[in-house]
Order: sequence, then structure tokens, then C-alpha cells
Amino acid sequence: MKKKEEAKHLDKEWLLMTANLKAFFETEDQEALHKFRVGIKKLRAMLYLFEIADTDSSLMKSFKPVRKIFKHAGVIRDAHINLLLAKQYKLKNDLFESSQRQVIESGIIDFRTNSEEYFKTLKDGHKKIRKQLNKLSDKDIAGYYQQQLEQVAANMAVLQFNEDLHTSRKLIKILIYNKKLAVDALEGTITLNLAYLDKLQETIGKWHDNIVTADLFAQPEFNDKALVAKLKRANTTIRRNIATMAEGFLGKATTAETIAN
Repeated sequence: MKKKEEAKHLDKEWLLMTANLKAFFETEDQEALHKFRVGIKKLRAMLYLFEIADTDSSLMKSFKPVRKIFKHAGVIRDAHINLLLAKQYKLKNDLFESSQRQVIESGIIDFRTNSEEYFKTLKDGHKKIRKQLNKLSDKDIAGYYQQQLEQVAANMAVLQFNEDLHTSRKLIKILIYNKKLAVDALEGTITLNLAYLDKLQETIGKWHDNIVTADLFAQPEFNDKALVAKLKRANTTIRRNIATMAEGFLGKATTAETIAN
């Protein structure tokens, strides 16, 4: 892969990510905020791939200020999701709802206060990271994919329903996010079953979300024991599904479907 192609891909994703942040400041639309944070995740995944070309790379260090914006936005996003969960499960608690709305309102005000600084951080970060990019060879990319797939396969072989499983999901998402960059490098070497990988990471995500939701509704504001028990029962089924999907991971992940642009 030519460095020019890498820079072009970086520019495109960075522009889209910044545009979504601007859209949120203009409209306060939660979907725009969500897309902004997903954009940061995609860029971070891209930088993980770029770093394999240089063991002394400081790309992730240069990206750290952007991650701080991601975390700040997460305060607003988490409160919004909490309200959506309460609505989804038909839970009525005025005190909880008002407290979450207050978190959103005050969070947006604080976020806006930092808007000028944040856009400068994004601009400076883009310029700095663009200069640090090193040429990625197809061999490097293919080797990275093989290494990560084998790591996930090792985790799945001794499947544990803990933070390690959530980490495996993150590794899978990095491979999915970078599919456009990797398509030429993987041709003739690794065939990715993206449908399988996406379904697996999505199912692991449901398992993790159920745990987070159960913890939320077990808090004193709700103390909804019936719902917590329901979520735990649902997770029993999800865990069985994950175990079935995880069996023979490497074979399933690298057969049946070619990588798509």
C-alpha cells in the first residue's frame, strides 16, 4: 500500500468524524454524537494497523488528545442510552429520568464550552498523525490480520465470559473497521468471512450490554430485581449462542466469504 493511499484514507475518515462533531454542535442530535464517537473508534483501529510498520511509532500517543474528547462525549451519550433503556423496558422513575436529563443538559453545555479547543485539537492531531504515517506493505497487513485472528482464536478456545471476551470483540472490530485498507493485501492470502465476524462481535456486544443494563437496573434508583433476573436469563441463552459460534473460530472466520470493499 502506498503512503499516499494511507493518507487519503486517513483524511477521508478524519473529515467525516469532524463533520459529525460539527453536526452535533449545530443540532444536538444524539445520532451525530454517536457517529462522531464511532468515527474515533475507526480512526483508532486504523492507527493500530499503521503502527505495525514502525515499532517506534508514536501514533497512538499523538491520538491520545482525541481520545479525551471521545470520553467527554461519552458522558452525554451514556446518559442518553440510560434513558433509552428505561423506555425500552418500560420503567418509570421520575428521579432517575430527571437526573439523566440533567447529565445530558449540563454535559452538552460543558462540551460546547470546549468546542473551540476540541476542533483545534482535532486539526492539530490530524496534521501531526498524517506526518507520522509510514508505508504499509501488503505483507505487514496480512501478517497483522493473521496474528490478530490467531489471538482471538486462542481466546475463543478457552472461552471465558469476562473482560477478555469483550477484548476479543474489540480485536474483531479492528479487523472489520480496517477491511477497506486491507482488501488488496489480503487477496490471495486470507479470506475473511465478514458476515460471521460481524455476527459474532454483535452477539458478544449483546452479552456485554445485558451485563451493563443489569448493573444499571440493580442500582438503588431502580432496584428492579425481576428485570435483573430476566436479563440474566436472557444472557444464559446468549452465552450458549456465543459458545456455539466461537467453536472452530479460525476456520469459520477465514472461509465462505471473500473480503468486500
